[in-house]
Amino acid sequence: MGDLTMDFLRLMLMAAMLLTSLQGQAAEAATAPAPTTHEVEFLRSADKACTDCHKEQSEGMHGKHGQATNPNNLAPVTCTNCHGQPAPQHREGVKDVMRFSDSFNNKQSTGTYPIAEQNGVCMSCHEPGPLREALWAHDVHATKLSCTSCHQLHPAREPMVAIPEKSRIKLCVDCHSKQHQAKAVGLQVNAGKEAP
Repeated sequence: MGDLTMDFLRLMLMAAMLLTSLQGQAAEAATAPAPTTHEVEFLRSADKACTDCHKEQSEGMHGKHGQATNPNNLAPVTCTNCHGQPAPQHREGVKDVMRFSDSFNNKQSTGTYPIAEQNGVCMSCHEPGPLREALWAHDVHATKLSCTSCHQLHPAREPMVAIPEKSRIKLCVDCHSKQHQAKAVGLQVNAGKEAP
């Protein structure tokens, strides 16, 4: 019996040592920092497919849009956020992406989208409230002029940002003077015609 008791005691001692060792390893693992997971970073520009053909934008967007975060997906703003996803036939000349025009100067190109659609793209990120607070004219002109009539989208410095009050008034006067002149010319042309 003595040998059996001794074997039992050795077995219990080894079990206690093993248990203590496992507890020590578990404690070390709990205090050790968790291994970091590898985050995948996209090395290629999201706009590369666009700028391969549209060389004038090869440096990407400058200014506010170039550093902006899209509030809808919290990712950097890309070409497709504003222009939409082109179809595979786009490279063959299919005009299937949003093109913006300067509706004030009638710089409408063939296939330009309606003002409401163009401004809808802008309003998907820019809230009307802050625009209204920045300048009352946003509300007044939003349905008659495209945002690009006054704002440039890709420049390093947007000319309308922080424009002095006197310059802002001059823009209003110049624009409305042109409208009145165009209306007067239209009336003169129509006045010379005989009524049907």
